[in-house]
Amino acid sequence: MTENRWLRLLSEAPSPDEIDALRLALVAEGRPAEEVEDSAAHAREILRRMTRQQRESAELAALNDLARRLGALTASSGVLREVAAHARRLLSVDLAYIMVLHDDRRLRIETVDGSMGSTLRGIELEPGEGLGGLVLLSGAPRSTTCYRKDPALTRTGAVDRAAAAEQLGGILGVPMIVDDEPVGVLLAADRSPRRFTDREVELLAALAAHAAVALRNAALIADLREANLTLRRSDSLRRTEAELRDRLTDVVVGGGGYREVARTITGATGLTVSVLDAHGALLAGPECVRPAPWTGDEPQAPRPFRHEGQHGVALPVVVRGGYAGSLVATGEREFGDEDVRLLSIGALTVALVAALERSVLETQLRTRGEVLTSLLSAEADEAGVRRRALGAGMDVDSIAAVAVVEARDTDHTADQIARLAQETSGWSAQLGDHITFLVPGLDLAALRALVEPRGLSGPVGVAACGPGVGEIRRAHREARQTATMLRALGRHGAVAEPAELGAYRSLFTQAGTDEARLFVRATVGTLLDHDRERGRGGDLAATVTVYLANAQHHARTCADLHIHANTLYQRLNRADDLLGEGWRGADRALDIQLALRLHDLAGRLA
Repeated sequence: MTENRWLRLLSEAPSPDEIDALRLALVAEGRPAEEVEDSAAHAREILRRMTRQQRESAELAALNDLARRLGALTASSGVLREVAAHARRLLSVDLAYIMVLHDDRRLRIETVDGSMGSTLRGIELEPGEGLGGLVLLSGAPRSTTCYRKDPALTRTGAVDRAAAAEQLGGILGVPMIVDDEPVGVLLAADRSPRRFTDREVELLAALAAHAAVALRNAALIADLREANLTLRRSDSLRRTEAELRDRLTDVVVGGGGYREVARTITGATGLTVSVLDAHGALLAGPECVRPAPWTGDEPQAPRPFRHEGQHGVALPVVVRGGYAGSLVATGEREFGDEDVRLLSIGALTVALVAALERSVLETQLRTRGEVLTSLLSAEADEAGVRRRALGAGMDVDSIAAVAVVEARDTDHTADQIARLAQETSGWSAQLGDHITFLVPGLDLAALRALVEPRGLSGPVGVAACGPGVGEIRRAHREARQTATMLRALGRHGAVAEPAELGAYRSLFTQAGTDEARLFVRATVGTLLDHDRERGRGGDLAATVTVYLANAQHHARTCADLHIHANTLYQRLNRADDLLGEGWRGADRALDIQLALRLHDLAGRLA
């Protein structure tokens, strides 16, 4: 009967006071005291076990619930917040925080639950520093009854200040491990001294195990998402590249040139695109930065740059013959690998256009150059030349003007003239240092207006002509003489007609040359003979030339010649002996200056 009363009481989950009340009641009823005390002791033990099982069941249920909730989380930040909150509730502590191990092997507090401020978050520890560093280094749980008074801990100023601000006392830390690799430390803390039990250590360790797995899963999911995003971007880029290739192929097949290619690339990338030739001349697009040419010894890689607040990149255009130019792109935003890949497709297309253009130009130049060379040759039969030119598509009677460029850098200038001839359906041919250019149907003014803005590197002579082979040959001869005289005069970038040369034009004819020679001999012959006899020591002609060019100013002459004033006086006295008194007067000085100028030009023309 007594046993039933104890069983009924235990079935109701009594408190210790209720057990004592039943014990006293049974003793009062006359039950044997020893028997009652023994039954009460058994009841208390059963109650303690029941309470512990209930608590463990609740904890297990909480851990299972946490595992389920963590499994649904895909972001590391969410996992950390959830674990910290559960740790605080399960261990009934004032705060819980999580330190994550980063690639630099430093622990950083990422999440805090229950904090009174923000001093803890962001603190970093090396392995072995603080309680968290000890846990990481040992790979085992560690605890302290009172953190601020524990001499066994390696302290840092930042941690001590945060511990004081949070009033930390007892702390328990357990490692977060996945596949034998630490990923962080989970810590639970009270603001008063506390000694943690083995059961609390086991509970926090179980929680840390769940957290570690969830963190690893979240990281894997993040990597998967990034890989998926990269794959989608890569697939999108491949489609964009294929579309750009198709569009550029249509442009080239349709006969499009650099302008159409540049416009197509601009439309596909949203960038401003320009095309330059091997010498930096603009072929298409707006004005842009001129990159230095790529050499054969360096990697032909894109060159990023910044210009006037904009981002830019230059890519080389390479054909079989070598470097052929560059493609330059600029934009407001910073360029990515995708932009460079699309621009590289554009540079390859520009190279294709350059190769096709070069092939066409070579064919045209060879055919037209042969015809034009025959046309300008005095030995060729005029009737035969006329028939050959007509067969090549040129009516000699439609030629009204001829231009001749005297170019020392013939490759660059020849390319410029060849491109100009292609654009205008004109004709060009290179004979030595001279390049001849003409366009059927253009008169002298129109041809000159076409050539002048091109900024050619050599002087250009232009001459008008009437219909017929003979007129073209005469105009070519005059234009060539004009270009040669312009270079002799130092007017390297000028464009002129024969009439613009004035008195110097007389040097084109043999009679004019003979007259000029007689004039020079009669005027300054003694001076020139003196210099020729003296060899390198002969410098009177040069001294007189500089002296007259400086309006007979002694100081300026000395400065230009880099000589002392006494040296100048000695030379001028010697000139007085050779030229005679009065040579410094206005009339004779002008004749002497002109004679020396003609002598210099004759030497250059020769």
